[in-house]
Amino acid sequence: MRMLGVVNRWLLVRGYCRIHHVDIPAADRERLLRAVNRDTAAFLGPNHPEFGADWLVDKEVSTFVAPRMASWAARNIVNAAPRFWGMNNLVAADGGDAAKEYSIERALAGDGVLLHPEGSVRWTNDHVHPLFPGIAQMAMQAAERTERPVYIVPLVWKYRYIGDVSGRMHREMAIIERALDLPTMPGVSVAKRFHALQLNLLAARMRSFGYEDACPSASFFERQRAFQLHLVRELMSRYRVEPSESMDRTIARLKSVILSEAKDLHSSQPEAGPSLRSLRLRSGQAGRQISSPSLDLLQADEARRLGEMSADVYDTPLLTQEQISECLKRTRDRLMRRGWRNALANMLPCPLGARVVHVGVPEPICVTTVHRHERGDYEAALLELTRASMQSALDDINRRIAPAVEAFAVENPFASQSFGS
Repeated sequence: MRMLGVVNRWLLVRGYCRIHHVDIPAADRERLLRAVNRDTAAFLGPNHPEFGADWLVDKEVSTFVAPRMASWAARNIVNAAPRFWGMNNLVAADGGDAAKEYSIERALAGDGVLLHPEGSVRWTNDHVHPLFPGIAQMAMQAAERTERPVYIVPLVWKYRYIGDVSGRMHREMAIIERALDLPTMPGVSVAKRFHALQLNLLAARMRSFGYEDACPSASFFERQRAFQLHLVRELMSRYRVEPSESMDRTIARLKSVILSEAKDLHSSQPEAGPSLRSLRLRSGQAGRQISSPSLDLLQADEARRLGEMSADVYDTPLLTQEQISECLKRTRDRLMRRGWRNALANMLPCPLGARVVHVGVPEPICVTTVHRHERGDYEAALLELTRASMQSALDDINRRIAPAVEAFAVENPFASQSFGS
């Protein structure tokens, strides 16, 4: 595992991901060392600003304090080389009680456990979304088994481009325009091209799902929200799920029910239609006249995608290179999945330029035992405290590096004052 850390640092972190420096202030490093060592049981919870590179930064951070740290990953990653990843303490995220038990044992042994707790992963550099409860649940169980300190250790990191990457952003937008058959916009500024790309993409997706835009003169975020609500209401009329105040949670529940029905249908009638993997949404109203769990699953995915570029994150006076980059990466991942080039680009997205990753470590949260009837409230309090401390630390990083980031930022065409323009 130590050797893998060295390979990861020089070949992947500094090589492929072009991270020239991992910036961890001395005070943050001290908090990390104090919470993660052989005398504690620690559960580390980083944010998730970028798919692919996050795995590599995970490993780099673990080499500072706990080279034998167990880390959670998607099942398909573990299955790619189960013996190798098993030797390196990689835990399948869908491993159920066995995965949780193994993780608790590793934490109690002093190795530490690292898992991305964000429940609504949108790969945003500036915003921490609601968390999965597993990190609190495992820490609470560990606290019941030991007298040593048990910590939830919040972590955040922010990727920052060192120089101007506008040329690479134009290249990425051209790739997306061609792949999704959208109007091309060469010769305009990054801001105007990105604005046009998002407007054209929204219109194209509305047509694909047979939705007539009721308010074409409204703001981008308002039109997007109306489209998302339409898709969710259609699905709610066909599937019985408990609604939630959180749109993300409602969509997740719908997707779970739809996926279950699709699997049941495929197992009972394998000849009924194409597999979920090969199915692609047909364009135009005619394609929506046939309702099936498979098509409904695509509709749920689209509703989720629409919520990812939300006003609470992107209605800002300036639009940074990092914000534009993360939106382009999400678009490629959600809508461009055919062919090995797209598979590679989505598995390990290539950065648009050289970067620094700024790491912050808020004060670790000491987890204690509570009475059985208090566990629900305590779990919720731990999650909210973890999320709030992560967001606060991320905001601190952004304030500290604001001059360097704003040097390459552009006026945001989606900002409130630009609505309707």
